[in-house]
Amino acid sequence: MRTVSVRLLVIAAACAGVGLSDARQDILNRMDQAAASFHAMSADIKHTTHTAVLNDDDTETGNVVMKKAGPGEIQGLVEFVKPDHKFYAFEKRKLQIYTPNDNTVQVYDLGKHGEQLDQFLSIGFGTSGKDLARAYDVKVEGTATVAGKPTTRVDLVPTTAEAKKYLTHIELWLADDGYPAQEKLYEPSGDYVLVDYSNVKINPPLGPDAMKLKVAPGAKYEYPQK
Repeated sequence: MRTVSVRLLVIAAACAGVGLSDARQDILNRMDQAAASFHAMSADIKHTTHTAVLNDDDTETGNVVMKKAGPGEIQGLVEFVKPDHKFYAFEKRKLQIYTPNDNTVQVYDLGKHGEQLDQFLSIGFGTSGKDLARAYDVKVEGTATVAGKPTTRVDLVPTTAEAKKYLTHIELWLADDGYPAQEKLYEPSGDYVLVDYSNVKINPPLGPDAMKLKVAPGAKYEYPQK
């Protein structure tokens, strides 16, 4: 369950004459402004899972649609198209993984893990600077260019024992609009997940079925926790 939660699928300003504390506050203020108007997002993603013991990378590409479903609650749909076609749908502490090739849906009740998943998924998208500073030790690390965009890089270390069970720290590369171009989530095992975002749209018009998991007739439902 921990692996399922973490792998789903989540800030540093440096300029002449600005100290690190000022840069940190500038980033948090920028995130406050972005969060105030955030309702939903869509993007293309590249999702790379690094397995430390094997020194191996597994990369998937696809797209994501996500929205705020309530205070601290995220609803979303991730579709990976390469190398395998697969869907991840999450809503109200429930995760469904659908593989069209064998027409099978695996259903997970995340329970208390759902809160951590919502928190990790919403990092950079709808998370205010105030909330981020409460949940993480926020350190400004510098600037970098990601996919041709100037970004500021932040290192986030969880402050709660529960969150530390899943992640040791998170790196965020934030574009000037306050939204991430890249995220890197480090697990205690030494594994990490790297997520690259492109073609990001904030508050796009979404139809009522935008995040509905479309399952073919006759799908087999499995409940691995039972």
